[in-house]
Amino acid sequence: MMNALVYDIGPARWLATKAAGWFTPAAYYSRISAISLRQVPIPALPSPEWLRLRPILGGICGTDLAAITLRHHPAGILQVFSSMPAVLGHENVSIVDEVGPAVTRWRPGDRVVVEPSLSCLPRGIHPPCPQCTAGRFTLCDNFLAGPLPPGSMIGWNSFTGGSWAPYFIAHQSQLYAVPEEMNDEEAVLTDPIAGALHAVLRHPPADDQTVLILGAGLLGLGIAAGIRALGGRCRLIALTRHPRQSEMMQRFGVNETIPVRRKDSKAVRYGRVAERIGGKLYPSRFGNRVLIGGFDVVYDCIGTGESLSDAMKYARSGGTVVEVGTSQISMVDTTPLWFNEVNLVGANGRAFEQYDGRRMHTYEIVFELVKQNRLDLAGLLTHRFQPADYRRAFAALVDRAHSGAIKVAFEPAVRPRSSSLPVGQQSEAQACSHSR
Repeated sequence: MMNALVYDIGPARWLATKAAGWFTPAAYYSRISAISLRQVPIPALPSPEWLRLRPILGGICGTDLAAITLRHHPAGILQVFSSMPAVLGHENVSIVDEVGPAVTRWRPGDRVVVEPSLSCLPRGIHPPCPQCTAGRFTLCDNFLAGPLPPGSMIGWNSFTGGSWAPYFIAHQSQLYAVPEEMNDEEAVLTDPIAGALHAVLRHPPADDQTVLILGAGLLGLGIAAGIRALGGRCRLIALTRHPRQSEMMQRFGVNETIPVRRKDSKAVRYGRVAERIGGKLYPSRFGNRVLIGGFDVVYDCIGTGESLSDAMKYARSGGTVVEVGTSQISMVDTTPLWFNEVNLVGANGRAFEQYDGRRMHTYEIVFELVKQNRLDLAGLLTHRFQPADYRRAFAALVDRAHSGAIKVAFEPAVRPRSSSLPVGQQSEAQACSHSR
């Protein structure tokens, strides 16, 4: 048995927690919430091609936080591709602990990151579906098929476990060796940075274009860093909520930031965007706004109905919106999609990409850019907690303006280390060395 952070929720608990959350965000990670620390069995290997892993660090993804704080609609289709109770955590840097008898490439002690998609190959489905054959395994047709329970990824199913526990399991095809050049605090960022880089590769902006980033968290920082690491010289602007976000965005190559506060009205927010891009702003009924002459490309790293509506309005006629944040059921003003012929591009996770004349997994591109010193991930992991201290971890993420949190991770298994990042405390945006 092991202690693990388990997600499990039904209709009654959802309603009670949602109601309590109107009064205090702490309700979302209280005793009545969907998340709790429990004793669960260590997962068994389902086939000889699987391995057991011991996570060094397990990152908290924005999608995880949105589910825990009930920002997802209860009728969302993602629940079809999940199974509960689920031990959460798909972002990770891990040590191979035990290998199945058919595993040939990996050995106990190897330091790896695990790509979380439970697509055709992990499910033992042959031949693979057309999406997996093309290297787009996050779009797999078989997340509900094969001998395994439903689940699109590690951490969101009832059988693999996740990186918010001392052990989880994965198929041998899901592992990627971490380069020696990357310490653990950087390696745990591989998955979210790869997700941002995949979005940039889905629609790389031209050098003469003006680009807007909505969302100044890790995903937004990853978009800026990815554009610059790939050599993009576009004019890059980001909306930020506080000075710390503006500082970090500029560190990663953003030319200008537009400060907006959560309490700002739509008129104020749109007015600042229009002024910076040189567009014309017109009022509509009920506080709505029309912007004429917007950005060539907008990356929406938030994923709400409001952010997608804003992104399409901030884009110029014929411009492109790349939806990077995990979107859900919500109210969206789709008028610009039709009226302005805006192009809408989805970006889901990672894939095998065409990069520099080669076919490479997005993780491998991240590794190469880090080794070439074109991508600097130092200091982005700002907080680390033991799983038992999960309430403080989620509180730091819910109130980033005060905590300074960028990426928060759990440290499920304590081991000797030389990291300068104290458990449960914030770093000073500097490189942290982790003993290997």
